[in-house]
Amino acid sequence: MSNNTITQKLPLLKSLGWLEKRTVRITVALLGLVIILIVMTVNVAKYENHLATGDTVLLELAPVDPRGFMQGDYMTLRYALEAEVFNKLNERFPENEYYINATEGYVIVTLDNNKVGKFSRLIDAKPTHLAANEMAIHYRVRNNTMKLATNAFFFQEGHAEAFEAAEYGLFRVNDKGEPLLTNMVNDKFQIIKGVESKTESADDASL
Repeated sequence: MSNNTITQKLPLLKSLGWLEKRTVRITVALLGLVIILIVMTVNVAKYENHLATGDTVLLELAPVDPRGFMQGDYMTLRYALEAEVFNKLNERFPENEYYINATEGYVIVTLDNNKVGKFSRLIDAKPTHLAANEMAIHYRVRNNTMKLATNAFFFQEGHAEAFEAAEYGLFRVNDKGEPLLTNMVNDKFQIIKGVESKTESADDASL
C-alpha cells in the first residue's frame, strides 16, 4: 500500500474513531438514564407499598428549640419516645453516660384507643410475636443521636401557623419496623391539612 493511500485513509479512520467514541458515550448515558429510571420506579413502588400496607401509629411530639421549630416550609421534629428510649439505654448501660456508643434495636410500643404509641420495652432483634396492640419500631443511635423517625416535616410555604397545633406525627410502619411520616395530627386527633382546610377528622383519615 502506498503512502498516498494511507494518507488518504487517515481522515476517514479519525472520523470513524470519533463516531465510535460518541456512540459509546451516548450508550453509556442512555444506560445510566435507564438505571436511574429503574431505581426511581422501584423506590416509588416501595413508598406506595409502605403507605398502603404499613400499620398506623401516632408518635407524640417533644418540644424543640422554638428558634428552629419553623423554617418557612418545614418544621423540625423530635419525639417523646426518643427520651424514653435513651433513659432505658442509660439504665442498661450506666457506664456509658448518654449512651454515646453506636447501638440499634427495636422499641416496642403499646397502642392506646387513639393509636398513640406508648413506650413498653426495648429488644435487640425484630420480634416474631407481639400482642395485638403492640408494634415494633426500629431505632439507631450514632454519636449520641437517635434515628427513630424523620426529624422534619415539609409543608406548603405560608401554612406554618396551621401546623403549630401539631401534637403527634402520623406514621405508617412496615414489616421491617421502619416508620414513614404521612401527616401531622392535633390534640383532638385530627389531621392538620393546612390553611385552606386545617383539619380532617380521625375517622375520615382512617387512623
